[in-house]
Amino acid sequence: MNRPAPLRRAAVLVAVEGIALAVIGVVYAVSALLGAPEDRLAAVLAGVLAVGAGLALLLVARGLAAARGWAFSPSVVAQLFLIVVASGLLQGRVYAVGVPLLLIAVGVLWQLATRECRAVFSDRG
Repeated sequence: MNRPAPLRRAAVLVAVEGIALAVIGVVYAVSALLGAPEDRLAAVLAGVLAVGAGLALLLVARGLAAARGWAFSPSVVAQLFLIVVASGLLQGRVYAVGVPLLLIAVGVLWQLATRECRAVFSDRG
């Protein structure tokens, strides 16, 4: 099957999101185990959930790269969540994190909205 360049770019961006989230989750969980958080169990659980979400995004990225129909909706929903998180960060004046997150989310949605990607996923019937 022909995989257009915008679909490959979207898959790469979603994979970057997944890797970043998994790494953040591992760092958060390890720092919770080694540090002295107020609620160690909740902190470790948050880290584990972040790792799980990162792995799920990697699975979605793999599905996008293979032009699997099931991967389209989760990738769009993930970007919508990311836009919400980024806008909260921007409202809190955390521009160094909010702006890149917003740009990545909009970039993925832009790539998925191209005519080539829509043609790949509309052929699913």
